[in-house]
Amino acid sequence: MTTPILTSTTEQQMQQIQDKAKKSCMVSFRQLHSHLKLLSNNVLKGTRTESGFKRAFATLFGQDIETFTGTMFLYVDQLEKQLDKEEFQEIGSMAAFKVLETQFQMFIKSRMYLDDEFVVMTRNYFLQYTQLAIPEFRDTLIQHMSLLRKSIDERAKHKEEYNSWVNERQMQTTEDKDDFE
Repeated sequence: MTTPILTSTTEQQMQQIQDKAKKSCMVSFRQLHSHLKLLSNNVLKGTRTESGFKRAFATLFGQDIETFTGTMFLYVDQLEKQLDKEEFQEIGSMAAFKVLETQFQMFIKSRMYLDDEFVVMTRNYFLQYTQLAIPEFRDTLIQHMSLLRKSIDERAKHKEEYNSWVNERQMQTTEDKDDFE
């Protein structure tokens, strides 16, 4: 009689762990999403700061802001759909994450904005537009991406543990049936 209660309690605990991992994943996602929103500051539309930022952005990211943010938010939406699924799929989530991460690789790896005197205006426009200095924006982006990846990995680990537990339980149930027959 104690086995079903133990099993039910264990299953509830495992489900709670998975729910907590999903919440953690979504918190990390929202932090990243909020940070990325700084690249689409609508308050400065049509201003000199916006046009300067567009030039600065093209220098830093190697493409125009409209193309980049359009593509970026498409990938962000795909990632959110993957992470928000009740039935977690590690492959889909990591694939969506990797595509988004690739979007930022040129910017993350580039250090030219730290050394070159030519980019003083680039740094100034970036700061005015996003309210963050380039290195701070970059470091925060890396931090959010890292936390999100860690959350995805943690969620995958819990999902794997749960699946292993379910498989073990099914095998035990099958063995118990065979013992009675």
